[in-house]
Amino acid sequence: MAELRRTIPRAVTALLVLLGALLAPALPAHAAPDYTQGAVSVSATEARFWFRPTTPAALVDVHYVTAATGQQNFRMANNAGTWEKTVGGLSAGTVVDYWFTYEKAGPLYDTPHFGYTHGGGGGTGTFPVTFQNNTGGRWTNAQVYVLILGIVTPGEWSYLKPDGTPAHIDHLEENAPGHLTKNGRNYANMSFSLAQASTVRIPPRLEGGRMYISLGSPMYIPISPDDRGWGGPDLLNPGDPNADVHFDWYEFTYQHGVIPFGGNTTQVDMFGFPMTARLVQTAIGYDQTVGITLTRDQVRTRYTAAVGTPFKGLANTYRIVAPRTSPLFRPGGAQAGHLQAAIDQAWSQYTVNQFTLSRPGRTFTGRVTGGRLQFTKNGAGPFYLNKPSTADVMQCAGALASAGMSTTELELGAEFCAAFNRGVALSTANWYNAGTYYPAGTAKNDYAGFFHSIGLGGRAYGFAYDDVNDQSSVKILPNADPPTSLTIGIGW
Repeated sequence: MAELRRTIPRAVTALLVLLGALLAPALPAHAAPDYTQGAVSVSATEARFWFRPTTPAALVDVHYVTAATGQQNFRMANNAGTWEKTVGGLSAGTVVDYWFTYEKAGPLYDTPHFGYTHGGGGGTGTFPVTFQNNTGGRWTNAQVYVLILGIVTPGEWSYLKPDGTPAHIDHLEENAPGHLTKNGRNYANMSFSLAQASTVRIPPRLEGGRMYISLGSPMYIPISPDDRGWGGPDLLNPGDPNADVHFDWYEFTYQHGVIPFGGNTTQVDMFGFPMTARLVQTAIGYDQTVGITLTRDQVRTRYTAAVGTPFKGLANTYRIVAPRTSPLFRPGGAQAGHLQAAIDQAWSQYTVNQFTLSRPGRTFTGRVTGGRLQFTKNGAGPFYLNKPSTADVMQCAGALASAGMSTTELELGAEFCAAFNRGVALSTANWYNAGTYYPAGTAKNDYAGFFHSIGLGGRAYGFAYDDVNDQSSVKILPNADPPTSLTIGIGW
């Protein structure tokens, strides 16, 4: 079954229009915001205002003004803690000045005024993402597809249209005019080609985002009947509709004024084709690029030459799957014991010798007893880590990260996961010395090591905890202002 991403249901709200004279007077809003808010396009002529207080409110009103209207005042509807109001009569480029009145512990408060431009053409907190076709003519702009998914309104998944307008995922679109069909099943057509749009504006809020890039075909993404989730490609299912599609993706999250933009290229699950991501924020002189600039053929040829025999079988016609994804490295697979000797050796060493990992502000000390590592952090404890398997290390799961583990246990589990993947588990002195990672002749994650060897600046996201010691391709702005631009280079 494809990966399913779920959220709360999308409500169909009944909304009450109030006359301005009937609205209660209010005080200025608190100096420190105790809410989040936004406005998003939902159609060519409609926008939805939303407001989410940090504490329950008895009522929330929205007020707005455009050049064509006087002040409009509406009582909003409460949708699982997020107050919403959809308004119509807008056209592309309409500039809206809006603000809210909300109740908190009795008194009513007015927020500052906010700006919104209808139709995805910009506005406070938005920024452009440009997709560059660097495939050298192998794929035309009409053959390069983009699907952008994320959470615009809290608890609700949306996709972006070519003009940047967010639209809630809707299973009814699977049978609407223009839908996609593959293997006898219909899918919503949520992708657009670079011929339709090569630059799209990201709205002021888009959390948990994923940009799927596909070549020669759009992505086939199922939507749950309750519109609460969508299914990503299942890399282990040869019958998945995307099994014969060339695709890759970029991950990101952002909320203007609240969550700094952060994003990354990734090979945690697979490699499809080379991509780069250039993130710019001119005001602070930030300009950084991550990714891979080699051609796809160069990557595949060098991969086969660089990795050990256990990892060569991860490459197929359409992609190179990660060891965490492949059945080869799972229990019962041909490489299920690939790291067993290295794990046994480390566990034996930390049985005889004390384990110590010292980092600024934290020191872990312990010893393996009864088959598990018993340890303290800064003298507090004891905490425990069970002995991991190859699958646990490749997936950064199981004994190293699972339900029921404490925060401290998860913290050290991530450290061990990184150390085993990098082949340096026997010497904690090397855990934060990137120059010693992936040593020759040592059992390790050759797949991750290879992508670090070809990634710009040696950066890659080759396994789930590759951000330990800042080795991943993640780039996060130091503030919650919008980037000046994000440019995604699509190679082949």
